Amino acid sequence: MGKMKSNWKWYLGAFGLPFIISLFICIRNGVYPFGENCILHIDMYHQYEPFFTEFMDKLKHGGSLMYSFRLGLGSDFVSLIAYYLASPLNWFIILCPSSHVIEFMTLLILLKIGLCGLTFAVYLKNHFGKTNAESIVFAAFYALSGYMAAYSWDIMWLDVLVLAPLAVLGLEYLVKEGKCRLYCITLAAAVLANFYIAYMLCIFLIFWFFLLFFEETHSIKQKAAALGRFTLYSLLAGGMGAVLIFPEAAILGYSGSAGISFPSQPEWYFDLISMLARHCFGVKVYTGRDHWPNLYCGLAVGLFFMLYLQNRMISWKKKIKRAALVVFFWLGFANNILDFIWHGLHFPDSLPGRWSYLYIFLLLVTAYESFLNLKGNKWRDVVIGIFVSFAFLIAAALVTDSGMVTGTSLALTGCLVAGYGMLLLLWLIANADKRIFVRYMMLVLAVTELYANTDLTGFSTTSRTSYTKNWESVKSLLAQVDETDEELFYRVEEMERLTKNDAMIYGYSSSTIFSSLMNIGVSRFYRNMGMEGGKNFYSCSGATPLMSALLSVKYVIADHPCEESPLRILAAEDGQNYIYRNLYSMPLGFMMDVDFESRCLIQKGEPVANINRMAKTLGANADLLQPFGGRVDVKEDKTEITASKDCYLYATYTDTSVTNITAASQERTRKFTKCDHGYILDLGWCKAGEKIELTNTSNVSDFQVSVYGLNMEALQEAYEKLGEQTMVLDGFSDTVMEGHIQVKNAGNLVLSIPKEDGWRVFVDGKEIECKTFMDSLMKIPLIRGNHKITLRYTTPGLINGAAVSLCSLFFFIAICIWKRKRN
Repeated sequence: MGKMKSNWKWYLGAFGLPFIISLFICIRNGVYPFGENCILHIDMYHQYEPFFTEFMDKLKHGGSLMYSFRLGLGSDFVSLIAYYLASPLNWFIILCPSSHVIEFMTLLILLKIGLCGLTFAVYLKNHFGKTNAESIVFAAFYALSGYMAAYSWDIMWLDVLVLAPLAVLGLEYLVKEGKCRLYCITLAAAVLANFYIAYMLCIFLIFWFFLLFFEETHSIKQKAAALGRFTLYSLLAGGMGAVLIFPEAAILGYSGSAGISFPSQPEWYFDLISMLARHCFGVKVYTGRDHWPNLYCGLAVGLFFMLYLQNRMISWKKKIKRAALVVFFWLGFANNILDFIWHGLHFPDSLPGRWSYLYIFLLLVTAYESFLNLKGNKWRDVVIGIFVSFAFLIAAALVTDSGMVTGTSLALTGCLVAGYGMLLLLWLIANADKRIFVRYMMLVLAVTELYANTDLTGFSTTSRTSYTKNWESVKSLLAQVDETDEELFYRVEEMERLTKNDAMIYGYSSSTIFSSLMNIGVSRFYRNMGMEGGKNFYSCSGATPLMSALLSVKYVIADHPCEESPLRILAAEDGQNYIYRNLYSMPLGFMMDVDFESRCLIQKGEPVANINRMAKTLGANADLLQPFGGRVDVKEDKTEITASKDCYLYATYTDTSVTNITAASQERTRKFTKCDHGYILDLGWCKAGEKIELTNTSNVSDFQVSVYGLNMEALQEAYEKLGEQTMVLDGFSDTVMEGHIQVKNAGNLVLSIPKEDGWRVFVDGKEIECKTFMDSLMKIPLIRGNHKITLRYTTPGLINGAAVSLCSLFFFIAICIWKRKRN
């Protein structure tokens, strides 16, 4: 009992050291409640906070966990949970106040960082059979590595980092002792928490198994038994994760990540020296598209690894295997084919080296083993290590781009390496009493280095005040609108949004999304119609009134009072924000002619022509967007537009390298971001003689703009045709919709909902096959007459996945019971 208590003291230290360092850095950086900042960064800012908010809202208010109309035009929610929210800790958000989701996420990150230290210390204790202060420091370097500094905000990945040391430990128990529970349970938990990062762990476990296979099994019977156990329990772990894997795979099939395009030719990203320089102190973390991995895990690790290779107490066979695995990791970071395989048979769109946490794990384990066996080294081994380290730093200074690794980083690395080297020399030549002093000095130096590097490279902050300033205002205005609007369903959009997932923050149905699981067909349809779309997002930005109507966008949120026009009127305001009602808006379902798509041939890269073609196919007698008849003056990076009459204006531009464009008039200033996505600019209603000045912040001198005026008569004609036959909703929820429609002319009922498996469609009580409109939306063929329409949604793959998971779990439990009874 006393031994267990003693171990838990070390385990508490392993959790507490990285947790306290992270907490102190947050306090020093003024993270709320210690200031007005927060650690929302990259996708945490744009995706995870909205996703957590929607998850919390569904748990608290009983919404469906299968589907949500606050995710773009509508998206499966089970797959979103599988990809982003599957951590069991996330369910505690039900206890969180709705105004403190950011703080809930921050606390989770700090806890997971501490848990990474804890599980790594558990691995070291059980693998090596020893617990000491150094194990706490090594565990802290795992918890606060360069990987964590770069990706701590990617909260959905961190559970796998917590579980990885336990899964490796479980594999060792499985091979050495035949014990299956720890391996199967932790691997299944990792797969459920985040299959993508767990996939990389699975690859590493295969390599680790074969290391153990050749080191720990000797007879053919032992080898066969070990291979059988590894295969069986790996499959069972994967099977237990099927309940989330199957839905995720089904929905990913509609995304921009669908399909595999294996590299045809090998390619090397960078040289070895430049890559290994990423180990240096104070190296700025990299999250771009140039493949640089984040490798920092303590500067003593490099020295210990060289001592490991020279150690006389460690078998050379063991050293060769681990050194070969380290080299394989190096090749994987630098080679496009291996990089492609490690990243799930896809190249990551930024955030490179997503599997480097496993490399860091391997290095730290070998370094700790080297520390425990320092008696196997001589003082000259340390001298060789110092010499090699300084030779490398000199080479790095000559070869490495200073933008990736600065001279200051190399200099500080040299100082710290010299410090560790001197302390190791003293350790090897000093007597037992002096070694105690040297030991404490080394621990102090390591903790100081860890804190300083984390402070320099981790925990980027942004203003919490700016992020939350409109929350209460917009929610209050939306509530006012909802009280007066009698329709069961409508969508809302924003003039200038905080994120592409604001709908989940504010709680309205949307037509905009940023998610790796979004439907790529909708994105392409948006782009063809002049709106914003990409591999993992689509947005209502650039929508004409006709497209807004087609997408059931009834209200628009703005932060200024100058948006009233013949297109929209003010519906609610509080002086801070304003909600306008679009005068042109369609219900969720409307009829289209059978041959509409064949007559309205959408052409890629011709958004204005496509918009005009759609309007004319609907019945307009003229183009919807017509060339502007006013004055356009180009002055270097500025374009001045002068309206010759009252009109609603739009603009396109030729240079999509421009990221931001500002449109300023006397009444208002509009800021367009992400203009490199190439969407149409909505310049708004202009009165005769009014001037609008377009400025591109990229200072492109040959920036060319084409201006168009909205033909109100053509809009009215197309809108009236579109509204002749519409579906009336009788009941609506995220997963069940009921409505009726009177069809005068046979055609297709088009619903502004993405066409995906999972929706079952019933017409007059009889299930029929739903088809695809414009390769994106749902369409239901209907004959003339009155019809009752019912739609029901079930996540595709969920039932089959649940069946596989339950069978796998049952089989695993049965094996455990059988083994226990036998023993």
